[in-house]
Amino acid sequence: MVRLKKIYPTEKYGKYANLQELVSASAMRFGDKPLYKYFDADGQIREMSYCTFGNETKAIGTALAAYGLLGKRIAILSESRPEWMVGYVATIGGGGVTIPLDRELQTEQIRNFLNLSEANAIFFSAPYEKALLEMAPELPGVRAFIAFDEPAEPWPAELADRLFVYRRMAEDGREMYENGNDAYTSAHVDVYAMSAIIFTSGTTGTSKGVMLSHDNLLECVRASANMVNFSSRDVLLSVLPLHHTYETCCGMLTPICLGATVCINNSLKYVVRNMNIFRPTGMILVPLFVSTIYKKICDEVRKKGKEKLLARGIAATKLARKVGIDLRKPVFAEVRRGLGGRLSKIICGGAALDPDLVDRFDELGIQIAQGYGITECAPLVSVNPYTALKYGSVGVPIRGSSIKILKENGDGAESEAETGSIGEICVKGPQVMLGYYNNPEATKEVFTDDGYFRTGDLGYVDDEGYIFITGRKKNVIILANGKNIYPEELEEYLYKLDVINECVVVAREVGGETLLTAVVYPEYTRFEGADAEQIKETIKAEIMAVNKHLPVFKQIRNIEIKKNEFEKTTSKKIIRYKV
Repeated sequence: MVRLKKIYPTEKYGKYANLQELVSASAMRFGDKPLYKYFDADGQIREMSYCTFGNETKAIGTALAAYGLLGKRIAILSESRPEWMVGYVATIGGGGVTIPLDRELQTEQIRNFLNLSEANAIFFSAPYEKALLEMAPELPGVRAFIAFDEPAEPWPAELADRLFVYRRMAEDGREMYENGNDAYTSAHVDVYAMSAIIFTSGTTGTSKGVMLSHDNLLECVRASANMVNFSSRDVLLSVLPLHHTYETCCGMLTPICLGATVCINNSLKYVVRNMNIFRPTGMILVPLFVSTIYKKICDEVRKKGKEKLLARGIAATKLARKVGIDLRKPVFAEVRRGLGGRLSKIICGGAALDPDLVDRFDELGIQIAQGYGITECAPLVSVNPYTALKYGSVGVPIRGSSIKILKENGDGAESEAETGSIGEICVKGPQVMLGYYNNPEATKEVFTDDGYFRTGDLGYVDDEGYIFITGRKKNVIILANGKNIYPEELEEYLYKLDVINECVVVAREVGGETLLTAVVYPEYTRFEGADAEQIKETIKAEIMAVNKHLPVFKQIRNIEIKKNEFEKTTSKKIIRYKV
């Protein structure tokens, strides 16, 4: 086992006994302060205070108890909105099991996941009413459909008694709670029992239901609150879908613990617009969003013809910082205004991030701290502590957990890798899942004999205990000569080319030979008036220039051009098996 030199900030936040306690404590502490700012159905900005959120959670929890749903399995299918989090907390806080569903699922997948998880009820919003109404007869186990919005039309008589409206439910629950009904607030919660079933996004194949306990989630909230540089003074813009544990834990539950304000983005089309409306100080993002924001910055600078001015500003502020003077905020005020004017901190996880992007944002005075997680770890494996950031690394393991790196030996056996050697990252700790729901075989496959969870990610640990990700085990390309290629490493080089918007490196059989192939979705805005052949030749020339800096066995030998973007999960990861 790697002996880690752990560099942790002083712990300011302890672990709450359960989510009810977390929400109640924050409601008392922060009162009328806005917890959420969001757009209503008419596009008007609304607010929900900490106190209101706490009261509404108790009301919905009390109503769930009255309707016989306390401690039951309740799915959520909706866009991001405050009611989503109320339903989530009320379910888990009462000892139940939440089943967050991807809002982009097809009807058949929704039906399958509801049946597979044995859901007893579902919270849903208007866009999903028609689909749920149609499949309701095939969901005998779902005895309550709880509509966040007023139903578009009356449900058939045979289904009407299974339909409940959130607002009326909250009113009933509030009245019952005020009259002394404590069924929810006094509910027994086993924090080590299953409290969530999270279906994985399936970037490489079939989805599995990850079982997380109350304690798994609370451990990650504690770790996140103590290791990231957010506080009650921060305003965050939430852009990732809530069914992802990364956003639920780091983007929603952690801010509740800290007393921050969360502004809910209403569409990916309007992220930059909403940054200017809400003026966030921080964001929780995945690499694709970080890259997109930086490209927008570059495009704006280019349109205004200020590339040289920006370069001079960067050079000057770097020089000033060497003598202890930080001029980035005033010098780059115009650039930062395009992002709302206050953005200073980004937490990035979910995939590998180009270290150059971290440097580019740092030059503008925006700090990026990388973390590493996976759904099976609720989701945190490691976080870069704000007191000791190491660029290029995804940080150190969260408190109470341990990491080991396993490498394959020539005889098919495994051994623990030495410091700095690449192998599969394995983790043990209080955040690791209970297993895969109703799938003991798959569960057994991902745990070592001594209880470490196999993440499927490749990386190494340096002599200070910081983790570095090199790729995904399933993505490794093994050449005929036995050499291992980590496609993510090559993709990192290609993403630096401004003619490439998205890319994936794969192995293709061409003329009886296996060739490293770059499948590219071009940055078409760079090619106005160019035909397909010109686009391909330009990209080929730039990739050949990259090849000159790579060992022969790593060089790209074939190029494929895509007309459309790659298909992605809702967390904006490219679905590689479909490439």
